[in-house]
Amino acid sequence: MARHQQARAERGSRRWLQDLVNDCPELLDEAIRSETSKISTPIEWVSPLADADFKEYRDAEFLEKLGVSLDCVPLNKFWPRRGPRWDALGRTDGGQTILIEAKAHVKEMASSCQAGEKSRPLIGKSLESVKSYVGAPASADWMENFYQYGNRLAHLYLLRHLNGIPAFLVNLYFLNAVEMTSSSTIVPKTVAEWEDEIANQERCHGIPPKHALSRYAIHAFVDTRDIAARGQSR
Repeated sequence: MARHQQARAERGSRRWLQDLVNDCPELLDEAIRSETSKISTPIEWVSPLADADFKEYRDAEFLEKLGVSLDCVPLNKFWPRRGPRWDALGRTDGGQTILIEAKAHVKEMASSCQAGEKSRPLIGKSLESVKSYVGAPASADWMENFYQYGNRLAHLYLLRHLNGIPAFLVNLYFLNAVEMTSSSTIVPKTVAEWEDEIANQERCHGIPPKHALSRYAIHAFVDTRDIAARGQSR
């Protein structure tokens, strides 16, 4: 199966995102609306839902959950199986689709490609196309360091540029996820702290501040204290 099933999370980005989607989705909508006027709200969040055991979706199933089909360039021609598993998926009445990648601490940003030898050529070819489209240098290595960010951006490119689907990628950053604090983990407490890390990530990938996908790749921020307060007020 292409979906991932799990119990209610107790900590970290999954815990806070599950709380947002299921308990106070209007707070998530507010965070997104504060960063862009291009996404209409309210958003119908289709994962991770409590009544579906908090399933997260990847591969063809994430497209099914969003109710979209890739008629120009199909997923299997762009990316091999076992692609990104989306932290949350949403859609609007206007046909917009929202893909969410969530982070609660800085260490979550680092990743490298773990695909096997059969899958790496297709991944590399697709990443090269995205690099060219956003104006990143050919020498930038998107398979290392911040690989996850690159492959999420690649799926936005697949949906929006190659297939004409009004898709948005929302990179969601939680503030004050103090339950994740340790000697080796940095937990940002302010938007400015996250913005420094985001800038470093984009420098590493050679992505210019303004590029062909920048209007559709949103960075949004939610303070975990607001989630907790909203939950207590209900």
